[in-house]
Amino acid sequence: MINNTKNYISRELEAKIKPFLSRKEVLAIVGARQVGKTTFLQHLFDGLQKTRKKSAFLTFEKEKDLALFENIEDFKDYYDGYDVILIDEFHYAKDGGKKLKYLFDTTKTKFIVSGSSSLELTFSTGKYLVGRMVKFTLNPFSFREFLLAKDEKLAELLNLKFKDILEKFNLKMAFGEELNLRLEKYLEEYILFGGYPAVVLSKTQNEKKKVIESILENYLLRDIKALLNLKTQTELLKMATFLASQIGNLLNYRELANVSGFSYKTVLEHLAVLEQTFTLNLLKPFYRNRRTELVKTPKVFFTDTGFRNYLLSDFKPLEQRNDAGSLVENFVFSQIARRELKTNFWRTKSKAEVDFVLEKNSEIIPIEVKYSKIASPGKSFFSFVEKFSPKQGYFLSRGLPNVKRIKQTEIFFAPLYYL
Repeated sequence: MINNTKNYISRELEAKIKPFLSRKEVLAIVGARQVGKTTFLQHLFDGLQKTRKKSAFLTFEKEKDLALFENIEDFKDYYDGYDVILIDEFHYAKDGGKKLKYLFDTTKTKFIVSGSSSLELTFSTGKYLVGRMVKFTLNPFSFREFLLAKDEKLAELLNLKFKDILEKFNLKMAFGEELNLRLEKYLEEYILFGGYPAVVLSKTQNEKKKVIESILENYLLRDIKALLNLKTQTELLKMATFLASQIGNLLNYRELANVSGFSYKTVLEHLAVLEQTFTLNLLKPFYRNRRTELVKTPKVFFTDTGFRNYLLSDFKPLEQRNDAGSLVENFVFSQIARRELKTNFWRTKSKAEVDFVLEKNSEIIPIEVKYSKIASPGKSFFSFVEKFSPKQGYFLSRGLPNVKRIKQTEIFFAPLYYL
């Protein structure tokens, strides 16, 4: 639900983190800048304020909060008796992991911290807190969170009828034409401009573009440049722009090195940092036979399609684009990735391909994605079904919902926005 007094939009992470709030482990919430970590922590704090737990909310962007933590004994004495302490921007603390371990071992206080880079927070802090810290990632708004901000009633209906189509898909619950049209319109806005909260809440397209520009240039590129110790971000921008043009495609490392001017080794280092700063993801192939299937070369997807479109200076409607298929494939990946299921793609050396293969409860689930309204997923998908005999598979497109069976495999046909 939306809390109108504080403009808070419920995040899916709330349900995942709830069971851990009563446990002793340190909770680390990581994610790119501007995805709403401070707002999320504040929401957790507001909830704690309604209980009998004595809690405090700090941010290490404030010099006084950070200065007190620098003298860990003073910090410990000052907050003696507190049940929960939430610390935003924890990565600003020097030797933060070591000090947090000391507090964990010597007090009964529960700590919840946030940081903008998994490199800074997980590596430098986590190495001291092995077995003592649980990490959660806060992403830009999912499509359902986006929909909650745009049309609360429609979001409620979608969650009521299709809470998770990978768990349960009931054809009889399908929406009629008008609601489908509304959902498709919202889906297009989400794919074009992405899910960063400040972008979603902006009113006009020009405002959305300026906000994306600000987040990209003032936060993301600056952070990555600092992490990589780059003198300029020119080569990094070239590399990111090339990657933006390659979403859904096999990554060509040699071509990427040529375009950016980086060595092969440097390209790998930059890709690792782009992943660890929540800019993009490299999806590895699924295989059972090394002789006939790809085993190494990944595909690239952006965490947020709004960033991707900004890098290419292209916000045209999907109907006017040559890359609409790649964008909806990126959309599906970004929604699936939040489910924390093992996800790959399948491609044979003869170029038969299935967009995504999920592994869930020891079962494999193929998913094919198309932007068009065509009714069939194509030969490659059926080839996968024939070869591996999965219990179920999905074909996501703009077409109407349906269910078909091929031998023992049940194939669910669903509109993209039901995901």
